[in-house]
Amino acid sequence: MIVLFLPMLLNDFKKKFNDSLKGDYPQTEINSFFRHLTDFYFQWPPTFLALNPRYTLDEAALEKLSSALNELKQHKPLQYILGEAHFYGRRFYVDERVLIPRPETEALVDWILTDHSEQEKAVDVLEVGAGSGCIGVNLAKENARFNVEAIEVSESALTVARQNASLHEVKVDFILQDLRALEVWKKPLDVVVSNPPYIEPDEKKEMLPNVLNHEPHLALFTPKKDPLYFYKKIIVLAQASLKSNGGLYLEINPKYYRALKTFINNKNFKDIEVRNDIFGKKRMLKALRS
Repeated sequence: MIVLFLPMLLNDFKKKFNDSLKGDYPQTEINSFFRHLTDFYFQWPPTFLALNPRYTLDEAALEKLSSALNELKQHKPLQYILGEAHFYGRRFYVDERVLIPRPETEALVDWILTDHSEQEKAVDVLEVGAGSGCIGVNLAKENARFNVEAIEVSESALTVARQNASLHEVKVDFILQDLRALEVWKKPLDVVVSNPPYIEPDEKKEMLPNVLNHEPHLALFTPKKDPLYFYKKIIVLAQASLKSNGGLYLEINPKYYRALKTFINNKNFKDIEVRNDIFGKKRMLKALRS
């Protein structure tokens, strides 16, 4: 069926946009959606509507905005609609094959870079669970001494990660590998970093539909009743692979940080530190290999 889009005043479309979404999103988020869409599609400044109250959307512009509106009504994340997310000051391609990078993860990248800012030798890094590649790509981009390898169980996610490495012109060695079948890395490492699946399936009822219905469950959920499953695998791998004083850096579920610290305490690690994210939640953990 061919849908015809007749020209419409931008003001009228914005009212339709607001009315269509107000039952599902707060008004501040609706306003943000509209600004992002018009900036992405047309590069309009935030003042465009106020300065052009009689501006008329042509058929092509109306089709783009109407399509985006329909997807927002289905709770599709804006980043997937646009095909991009911003992380650590850079644009990353994203779609439903990978998790959307979160701003709180930027602090994990920053922690690693700060800890190794004065190191003159090469820094051998393994990222466990590459996803979109946002962690590994930024580490390689920010510091040329970082030799970054990244494993990922999803071949489709690796396609996205490699696309982002190419976009930012960095070398990251992305490898198809199931963590569950890996006990030691092929060479000694200075850094192991991971933002693994850490949501227990029983937490689904607490999740928003834009995450639950669109982001890849493979990257979100742990086995049922075992919220530390992937952390335990990563810690065993790090214990076997890190050099003495090498760093393990993890993004963590605040609900389970005490249990995670206890597990690490019983392994060959020292100087365990937990930090809050930008929202004040315990979100990052660092431990050094003894």
